[in-house]
Amino acid sequence: MILLRRMARLPLSILYLFSDMLGFLAFYVLKYRYKVVIENMQKSFPEKSEKEIKRLTKQFYFNLSDWVVETLKASEMSENDLKKRVKFLNTAPLENHLKNGKSVIVMATHQFNWEWMLLAGGVYFNVPVDAIYQPLSNKKVEEFILQIRSRFGGLPIPKDEALPVVLKRIKEQRIIGLVADQIPAKDNQHKYWTNFLNQDTAFFMGAESLPKMTQMPVVLMAINKVKRGYYEVKLEEIAQPPYDFQQVQILPVYVRKAEEQIKSNPDGWLWSHRRWKYQRGAYE
Repeated sequence: MILLRRMARLPLSILYLFSDMLGFLAFYVLKYRYKVVIENMQKSFPEKSEKEIKRLTKQFYFNLSDWVVETLKASEMSENDLKKRVKFLNTAPLENHLKNGKSVIVMATHQFNWEWMLLAGGVYFNVPVDAIYQPLSNKKVEEFILQIRSRFGGLPIPKDEALPVVLKRIKEQRIIGLVADQIPAKDNQHKYWTNFLNQDTAFFMGAESLPKMTQMPVVLMAINKVKRGYYEVKLEEIAQPPYDFQQVQILPVYVRKAEEQIKSNPDGWLWSHRRWKYQRGAYE
């Protein structure tokens, strides 16, 4: 971890040289989760040619490597650096709720670079972002990531503790960050099934229940890489109370918007994630 902290002090121009080497190794030499990436892309985009899939796959690996060094750099970046590199567009959907003293749930996807987006959001809107997260098996890496996410007053929340923690602090104005496109655990019995990227896909029901239980509005943040090291984030309200507890009304909108974002920037999503590891029968 000491080495990582020292590397984080290097300028991004130097870190991007490391990223180029890392991307080359991951794609050409190590072929890190190559079969997973290729299979995920082929099933998600059956209309694309083999040549196009390979081109997107290669670009994905270099985007992934950029994400690694950018996230490393996030542990040292100043507020001004974040403001310069991450621009928020059409911010009214979130700012209007914040001006009225409300807390807001912000949903996003694993589109690069979601770490910069959540961190910059707390700086730009001057409200702490409490990111809900899936605990990692590597606790040293998890500790490093949580230290980054807790900068500028954020409180990272393990996903299984999200509801009680948020309800306990319900009177404090916060932005609750939820990257909601992960695969539910095999033993999770509360899932929402739908077609996502041409595949039968399960989603955490927490993305549906948390806004309803807290009566918070939901704003989608969609990030797009403008050029290396610079991003734009578009905001769009996708739900607000009062909610209908008898209907699934938030997740269908989120899933549709997430799919649109991925299709518009296909090499920018986390394809190495085993998103379709379990089929519907595996949960039954």
